[in-house]
Amino acid sequence: MATGQPNKILYLVTLSEWGGAQKYIFDLATNCQGQGLEVVVAAGGEKQGELLSLLTRSNIQSYYLPNLQREINFKKDWRAFFDIIKLIKKVGPTIIHLNSSKAGSLGALAAKLCGVKKIIYTVHGLVLNEPLSRRQRAFYWLSEWFSGQLKNKLICVSEFDRQSIIQHKLADPKKITVIHNGVDPTQLTFWSKSGARIKLAGITGQDFPDSDWLVGTIANFYPVKGLAYFIEAAREVLGIYPDTKFVIIGDGLIRNQLKKMIRDYGLTEKVFLAGSLPEASQYLKAFDVFTLTSLKEGLAYALLEATAAGVPIIATAVGGNPEVVTDNFNGRLIPPGDFSALATGLINLLPNKDQRAFFSANGAEKIKEFSLAEMCRKTMEVYFN
Repeated sequence: MATGQPNKILYLVTLSEWGGAQKYIFDLATNCQGQGLEVVVAAGGEKQGELLSLLTRSNIQSYYLPNLQREINFKKDWRAFFDIIKLIKKVGPTIIHLNSSKAGSLGALAAKLCGVKKIIYTVHGLVLNEPLSRRQRAFYWLSEWFSGQLKNKLICVSEFDRQSIIQHKLADPKKITVIHNGVDPTQLTFWSKSGARIKLAGITGQDFPDSDWLVGTIANFYPVKGLAYFIEAAREVLGIYPDTKFVIIGDGLIRNQLKKMIRDYGLTEKVFLAGSLPEASQYLKAFDVFTLTSLKEGLAYALLEATAAGVPIIATAVGGNPEVVTDNFNGRLIPPGDFSALATGLINLLPNKDQRAFFSANGAEKIKEFSLAEMCRKTMEVYFN
């Protein structure tokens, strides 16, 4: 049995590739270490993932779990389970903080078997809110329900996720608390509009003069991010405003599919895939409008960063998005999977300079509701109360 050392925390996440869950872990891990706590992080996915690289540079101990992958593979999942058990016995944490569905399920059972005192799980957008087949839905429900019985506390990054867990009867409501993701605007660096556009021009090989409208998004290339709808909407907008350009910052599984869409629609000189860029938020001020087309979402850091940057937003009304974007206050909300609604929103908003300025100014007030310091403080309360 693992007795553990006082206040030793093990963070576990399925993928080491940079995304919202990884930023969340990095922020918490560095905060805990700064308070004198002992912190260890473990992740699967790519061995050279950005999370593990950043942790190394921050002198935070980390481990790579090669069998821990996003896709369901019972042989690898079984191996990953025993890898996690070995790691827990080696590290001896008093608290294990799980992130993402696969790590959450395997990690909860492993931690329980090893006698970890406190098992915490953060829901970064409930998997059951994704488009799933009936078999997938049944599998994920059983997995989330079973592991939910083993976890001491569940943290939801949005009220929407808390309500979803209660609706699906996955855990005792008394175990669940909402702690919004947070950012510190003083730690964010934004290039000027011209500076960010010059940087993007160097990456894409395309000029982006300040006089042209530029619409952008930042997302990992998963189907659930709805990026195909971004491209469909771009085609409609270009029929009205042909000088508009569109940039997607990110990378991932469906890159080739998106490239083919752009090519088939004849948009290669209008829609650009900029790739995965370090500190992507620096480029936000390049955009006249930031969009988020997710079909499922927890509480997107990109949305918080766009709000902090004062960029007008059009986002889908899913997950925690309506908790960040108040419709017609600091942006607009549209139905998920509706590219025509996105196109209409852009066609109306792009030429409306006063409306965009109104949204930008209100974003500076809205972001005060999402404090990094508060996120860390409330999470410490979950750990130690």
